[in-house]
Formats: sequence, C-alpha cells, structure tokens
Amino acid sequence: MAQAADTTPNAQQPSNAGGYDPYAQQPSGTGGGPIRTDRDIITYVLLSIITCGIYGYWYIYQLAQDANIMCADDNEETPGLLAYILLSMVTCGFYAIYWEYKLANRLSAYAPRYGVQIKESGSDVIMWRLIGALICVLGTYVGTNILFKIANDLATAYQQLLRLRLHQVDKTH
Repeated sequence: MAQAADTTPNAQQPSNAGGYDPYAQQPSGTGGGPIRTDRDIITYVLLSIITCGIYGYWYIYQLAQDANIMCADDNEETPGLLAYILLSMVTCGFYAIYWEYKLANRLSAYAPRYGVQIKESGSDVIMWRLIGALICVLGTYVGTNILFKIANDLATAYQQLLRLRLHQVDKTH
C-alpha cells in the first residue's frame, strides 16, 4: 500500500534547489549515525592552542571519518589521520594542503546528491591556505573555515536525510 508524503510544516525534506530531484539519486551513505554539523574556526583555533595541536589532529580525524560516512558510495576514501600526519611530515606540510583540497572537492562534488549547492571548492581552500601563509598566517584559517563550512553544509543535509529515512521507517512499523 502506498503511503502519502508527510506534508506537515515541520517535515524535514531535502531542498529542490536548481531543479535537482533529491529522491531521484539519493545517497546510500546514511547509515553511519549522527555527523557533526557545528564545526567552527574559533573553537578549532582555541582548543588547538590549549591542547598544543592535539585537538587539530582530532578535527582531521573527525573530518575524514565524517566524509567517508557522508560520501560512502562515491568510490573514494579520504585518508585518515595516520596518513595525514606521516605524509605531511614527509612533504614538509604540502600534503596537508593537498588533503584539505581533495576533501573540499570531494564534499562539494557529492553535495548535489543531498540537494545542496556548495559554491566553494578545494580551489578556494588551497588559495586561502597558500595566500594566507603570506598574510601573517591568518588567511590559512580562512581556508580552514571554508572547509568547515562545506563539511557543515553537507552534514546538515546528511542529518536531514537520515531523519527523513528514520521517519519513513517509523511510519512503516
């Protein structure tokens, strides 16, 4: 028996921005549980300073885990913390910039599957990271903030889709 769509005002439905039909090609990567949607640069900087950089590494770990959950069916994998640390050491930090570039591009490319349009990409992140190094290092945090914004936007859409699917499962039982 077909069920009617939930039309209550509080129903969380992915947006149909730009004519995109979120139900035509829904992502399957919604089985990993809650994803963090509140990443912010101030918390990142302050806790990284207080913990002598350990919190920054935890953020990298979380970003990689969350990206691999949200984009589970894109046939890519964001390398985790160990690869990030080792390859960054070997390349004098250039791998860290490349890692952020690839992650931002992966999330931006996957966003339309969640009905989200993200204007920023890895190019924006790398530009701010590289130019920021010349501007008293402050611009590097702009690049990091762009990455956090992309991750938060996709995570919010992921959470909405997860709630929608859980709501649909509850209706069938």
